[in-house]
Amino acid sequence: MPLTRTLANGLVLHALEARHAPVVSLWVWYHVGGRNEVPGTTGMSHFLEHMLFKGTTAHPKGELDRLFARWGASFNAFTSEDVTCYLETVPKERYATALEHEADRMRNALVDPVEVDAERNVIVSEREGLENSPDFLLGETLQAVAFDRHPYGQGVIGSKDEIKLMTRDGLYAHYRRHYLPNNAFVVIVGDDEAERLLDQAEAAFARVEAGEPVAPPRAPEPPQMGEKRLVVRRAGGALPIVQIAFRAPRATDPLACALTAAAAALGGGGGSSASGRSSRLYRALVESGLALNTGASFQLMKDPHLFYLDATLKPGVAHADVERALLNEAAKLAGDLLPEREFAKVKRQLLASSAYASDSVTGRAFRTGRLLATGAAGSVSEWHARLQAVTADEIRDAARGIFIERSRVVGHFIPEEAGGAAHDGAIGVAR
Repeated sequence: MPLTRTLANGLVLHALEARHAPVVSLWVWYHVGGRNEVPGTTGMSHFLEHMLFKGTTAHPKGELDRLFARWGASFNAFTSEDVTCYLETVPKERYATALEHEADRMRNALVDPVEVDAERNVIVSEREGLENSPDFLLGETLQAVAFDRHPYGQGVIGSKDEIKLMTRDGLYAHYRRHYLPNNAFVVIVGDDEAERLLDQAEAAFARVEAGEPVAPPRAPEPPQMGEKRLVVRRAGGALPIVQIAFRAPRATDPLACALTAAAAALGGGGGSSASGRSSRLYRALVESGLALNTGASFQLMKDPHLFYLDATLKPGVAHADVERALLNEAAKLAGDLLPEREFAKVKRQLLASSAYASDSVTGRAFRTGRLLATGAAGSVSEWHARLQAVTADEIRDAARGIFIERSRVVGHFIPEEAGGAAHDGAIGVAR
């Protein structure tokens, strides 16, 4: 379990001692992402993440990048629907510099207008690159259809038009509102006693003033009253795709562990091609010749989200046949207990994947932060123990609770010839 300390300004610090190597991994998690945006500002959190690398008064653009590169450190950031996170894994003797850097940009980022205009082009290009992927196009549209009210339907990167219209003042206001010690937490894993890691972090962050509490989004998603269907068409050489999403509970729900195991049973849970090839969907769709690849996923999220099934069709295979096969495997998981040998295999894959992902200093810091961000668990060891305790009955019952017609969204991607005619994978409704 991490050692935890809450500062007077509301910042929560979590530290774990790890003697893997003489390094420290520092992760600063802000409770702001696509979930905190409204129409007209979609993609703002992601845009702002880019701007936090453009310097402060104390550290002009590029200064710390050059230092970290010289030290052999790794540093990065990401934005999701739920959070924005900044990370550095640095030599132990450079930990104080990493702390000073993160404390500085928590409230002192410049968000320079010239840099905003330059970065806008970068983000538009990033958006256009994503649009080249049929999986992204179909997934983004499916997510938008799945959520009528909740901002999860907006995704993370935002629409191209809204990215182009964002102003420096709007970005800076978003920054000042959300980048607060009382709207963040820090995870530190490294080569020192946890108490010392906390002491150094407190010395760096204690001087940062708290701000007004940030209200959570007030847009609960209403119950879905029936199946939703959508089709995305685009010219190009891509292959047809089927994606199916079912409404699923948040990370704090008692079903979260069982649904994580259900995704492993259907799509593989070991993070390797070998685990995927032994999964139910692989055997039913790939080995049978219906699909080139297939998968299942359940994400730990702050609010109720989605459980996904997907497949990329082999040329000439009908969407309806693949959709039927995906739904059939979901129905079988909801109808019968996993056989003893298969259940044991799924548990081994899940636990091995959990342990492997937490093996490095950086991996353990990420896993810890992700669980804390969503409220799924207080530590990696707690989550591991909950996975260990999942039963076959719980997996079946969880699948039975979400794999229902009225709560699903079905999406088909149909590639078109240059003249607009569909090819490969004739569309049809599965029966």
